Amino acid sequence: MKTTCRCAALMALLLAASWCRADFPIVLPPIPAPEVEIWVAPDGDDAAEGTKQRPLATFAAAVKAAAAARQAKPEAAVCVYFGEGVYPFSETVTIDSLAGTADKPILFRSAPGAAGKVRFSGTASVQGWEPLAESDFWREAPEEFRLRVRPEAVGKILTALYTPYRTETYAPNVYGQRQEMFVGSRAQTLARWPNDGFAESGQALGATPLSTGGHEGTAEGIFEAAADQPPCWDTEPVPLMSGYWFFDWSESFEQIESIEHRDDAPQVVHIKEPHTSMFGYRHHFNYYGFNLLCELDTPGEYYIDREADRIFWIPREGEEKQTVELVTFDRPWFLTIENCAHLVIAGLTFDGGMGGLAAIHGSDSILLADTTVKRFGQTALEIIGGSNCGCYHTDISTLGLGGIFLQGGDRKTLTESGHFLSHCKVFDFSRLKRTYAPAFWAGGCGIKVEHCEFAGSSSSAASLGTNELVIEYCYFHDLVRESDDQGGIDAWFDPSLRGNIIRYNLWEDILGGPDTMGAAAVRLDDIISGFKVYGNIFVHCGAASFGAVQIHGGKDNIVENNIFLDCNAAVSFNHWGERYTRTFNDPEFDAYGPTHRNCYEEVDITSELWQKRYPELSTIAEDPDVNTVVRNWIVNCPVSFKRMGDMVTCEGNVEEKIDGATVESLCRPDALKKVGLEPIPLEEIGPKPVRFLKD
Repeated sequence: MKTTCRCAALMALLLAASWCRADFPIVLPPIPAPEVEIWVAPDGDDAAEGTKQRPLATFAAAVKAAAAARQAKPEAAVCVYFGEGVYPFSETVTIDSLAGTADKPILFRSAPGAAGKVRFSGTASVQGWEPLAESDFWREAPEEFRLRVRPEAVGKILTALYTPYRTETYAPNVYGQRQEMFVGSRAQTLARWPNDGFAESGQALGATPLSTGGHEGTAEGIFEAAADQPPCWDTEPVPLMSGYWFFDWSESFEQIESIEHRDDAPQVVHIKEPHTSMFGYRHHFNYYGFNLLCELDTPGEYYIDREADRIFWIPREGEEKQTVELVTFDRPWFLTIENCAHLVIAGLTFDGGMGGLAAIHGSDSILLADTTVKRFGQTALEIIGGSNCGCYHTDISTLGLGGIFLQGGDRKTLTESGHFLSHCKVFDFSRLKRTYAPAFWAGGCGIKVEHCEFAGSSSSAASLGTNELVIEYCYFHDLVRESDDQGGIDAWFDPSLRGNIIRYNLWEDILGGPDTMGAAAVRLDDIISGFKVYGNIFVHCGAASFGAVQIHGGKDNIVENNIFLDCNAAVSFNHWGERYTRTFNDPEFDAYGPTHRNCYEEVDITSELWQKRYPELSTIAEDPDVNTVVRNWIVNCPVSFKRMGDMVTCEGNVEEKIDGATVESLCRPDALKKVGLEPIPLEEIGPKPVRFLKD
């Protein structure tokens, strides 16, 4: 298949251009022989000297000791050793203006032989469980409380006193303020209906009609509940709902104001103002109710009643004999690191917080290595500003929101940050915030993500707002399980985001939910332009109207030398045509304003620097939908391309049916050479068993 391109010369220029400006090597800091040693142990004493024989007790005391050591001996290599054991976290530790040097970074690390055995915890083990039916609390509970508990569930529920685990803040509908309960790595479910998945609402009944994006509804939060929704929710003190209220790419929490019960008709739900849905409420949206004691009926569910001062829980079989932990650390961060340089945190485990692990702001060369981060309610790690900060060989999992927020460098001057992720795993994320809570968000200029694995989410693994980004040798799988109109990687509505490379990655099982109309592995949405997708392997990707790669209105994108196996389609397009031209040339058009802010105020694409770096910008307002799809191997896909159009250069693509084709067989050098593709290094993809600490 081949279509003509009116800008063939420009496409040749793009294919020949250097796309590797951000391809900087990731250089790890040295581990110098310590000249000052500070020791910390769970049974230590913050009034002690911090020696191995008389260790300190807390992370906060270790930071003060390290700062004092650097002040006393500015040239010394300082190392803080944490001994094996559990360290309870009760207050945020602030690290401000602490600096090592490039050859002598300050190390906060596990003691030799203790890697993986040092745990900083924001959880507490719940004690004193007893059967609800046999408890004094139940015998003395007022009738109105007893009526909230399902009779058939009373004999299954365990209860414990809440007082030892009470937090200052608690709001299950506010990210970072939900107090979660865990048995091991398994999060228990705040009592809800339906027990799994979603119910479907009836008609929206607000007074102000809406019609947007093919959906009809109303502006006000008044709607018919599902016909089988139980009638007990208005007996609850804080009944909550989560829903995809209008679009299946935008969900949020709402609180119920009241419920109108009708004879022989579904209940009518009135949402409490202010509404969180930005778009209104469509007819027949997906939702579930939660924080409902009256729906506590299934193993794995729990409910916290702060007024009654009790926790209620139905354990799964065998869980009542295991350790049950409640998150008690309710601060936004375990650590805040500001204006620091050359610090390393290595070999430690951070576990359990209603917020996140660390906010790293305005700092240079901060490394998190050989570390486990798990069971946090919000985004685990935030890196803003500074340079050369990142994670190496770190596992991040079980997150209410996303994994890592990376922002640095200067897009206007194309100054690279050097921030990075290398040999990391991020999985089981966006558990509470179901959309736009990715494994990593990259913004700014000059960020590298390599040899990582991202898996287990209702939506995207990555959201991008960058120039000069490289994502390579990563394994993306089991993503976009629920939301619609999304991608494993997603970027949108800024055609100045250029020079980004997505290469040598494996994408697998990105198929969307049962009602999804649009799910892709790589989604270049709303005039995203100037990306290169090279040497990737796509397996079982794309849903309904999308291919494994989806280009929506952008131009100057290159899809080259990729393998597509058993995908819904290889590449799909939605062309903007005249809409694109108006976006750049018609001040009365709705997309003109934000596009001009992005291209001419946030950055200046007319500057000599930008024109030299991205020569295709000379025709940015012309020739919409010019893209290049060349030399790809498309195997066992029912459709190769969707909505190709006549502005796409499409050459050298091989479309085949091959029985028994596997990733391994297709990636053999001889097989790739036979169809005209360059080598794809399958064996290099994913995290490797590397370590920063060697002891």
